[in-house]
Amino acid sequence: MKNCILTLLIIAIAVGKTHACSAIVLKNNQQVFLAKNFDWTFRQGVILKNLRGVNKTAYFTHQGSQASWISKYGSITFNQNGKEMPYGGMNEKGLAIEMLWLDLTKYNLKDQKMYVNELEWIQYQLDNFATVEEVIGHLNELKIYPIKGKIHYILTDPSGRSVIIEYLNGKAMSYPKETQICQAITNNSVYHSATYKDQIKGLRKNNAVSGYRYHLLEKVIAETDENRQWTEAGVFEVLKKVTIPKGDFKTMWSIVYNIHQKSISFYSDSHKEIKSVNLNEMDFDHNLSYLEINQNEIKIIVSETLKQYDQKINAFYVSTSLEHLGFDKETGLDISQHQFDLSTKTSSLFEDHYFHFEISVPMDEERQTGFLAVMDNEKNFKKRQAVTGGYLYGNIAKGSFVAHIYGLKNGRYAMLAFIDQNQNRKLDLGKKEKTGEKYATFSDQQFNSEDEMTFWNTSAEFSNINADVTVVWKQRG
Repeated sequence: MKNCILTLLIIAIAVGKTHACSAIVLKNNQQVFLAKNFDWTFRQGVILKNLRGVNKTAYFTHQGSQASWISKYGSITFNQNGKEMPYGGMNEKGLAIEMLWLDLTKYNLKDQKMYVNELEWIQYQLDNFATVEEVIGHLNELKIYPIKGKIHYILTDPSGRSVIIEYLNGKAMSYPKETQICQAITNNSVYHSATYKDQIKGLRKNNAVSGYRYHLLEKVIAETDENRQWTEAGVFEVLKKVTIPKGDFKTMWSIVYNIHQKSISFYSDSHKEIKSVNLNEMDFDHNLSYLEINQNEIKIIVSETLKQYDQKINAFYVSTSLEHLGFDKETGLDISQHQFDLSTKTSSLFEDHYFHFEISVPMDEERQTGFLAVMDNEKNFKKRQAVTGGYLYGNIAKGSFVAHIYGLKNGRYAMLAFIDQNQNRKLDLGKKEKTGEKYATFSDQQFNSEDEMTFWNTSAEFSNINADVTVVWKQRG
């Protein structure tokens, strides 16, 4: 196995509905709204009041330079993974940020810049900057060294400017929109989303499909009069158009940021009454405090209605959320402890026990359909149930088929990759003189049928010392 640098050009890729989310910025001369549906399999979470004037240091993830800063602005954020690692929020200046899953994300892990993780990035921007322009101006001062997520971000501010920021092929890419130009995003890149702006040929009309949700949001933008006066209720109706209403994977929270009023309204799937908080009425100098997202008792949130947030509460939320993502409890507690002492470290449980995978599959043929799945046990291998971020399927240009999987625990993993000439998502190894489809696994064993494959004979042990892999094609016949 060897390290390598590869170029990837994906023409189209279809991923399962493992991750979703939808966001839109609606704006005109008088109003700016950012709205987000948080779609996931885990509903637990809090809103946090984050204080100004706090010394902070990023969580230690590898032997590099942790970013350190002092929070300049207070903020309200939505968190599942403890303080300093929000999914979104707004600061007292009206800068609002939300994140969404993007499978094509590739961070530059070898960059020598100071680092934060993918969710600390959100808190860093809210702590330090007042406008989209400032964020873009400082974008290349930090690198992201992730814990798990492959995500992109959407931001806006009271000026009406908005931007989508993506990390593609190791580079931070920004896609700004000026005042009065609305902007939407789901779980495709900005480039690939454009395909679905005006048409949905080949897509299922199902809100679980990212391209379809993007099409619906762009339709709202196209049909909206530039002088329309939006209300929070009207923006929530837009979110309902792209809601995933039922199933284990569904819309857990819906959030509307009224940027000019510096207010946030939200509800959850289990507690549907709308709650609201106005940042103008918050005391950001005293008392780190919180409120559960899933409650109906308090509908108008002010500083006095929030509860004291301490390390014990934080540890509960961090450990339960990260266990849901596949991390062990001890690592969650290690992260939680750092979130309260926020000091510079030289080691962590994450660095010791987790690694980032880069798997490259050479593609000599032009525009072939490729399948790749990475599994962590026999049960998941039989179901082809991939680890988070470990499933890719789609048409790939001549070059290399590359999978980037972040935050895997050191251990044994199996892989099945093949050129799906029959486009049935099944490996055809051929019979007798018939040549089968090209395939690759993590082992040297040759197979006569897919039935011969098991987790154990297609797998190998991995950690950060052998995490850059180039697979070798095999072919029967």
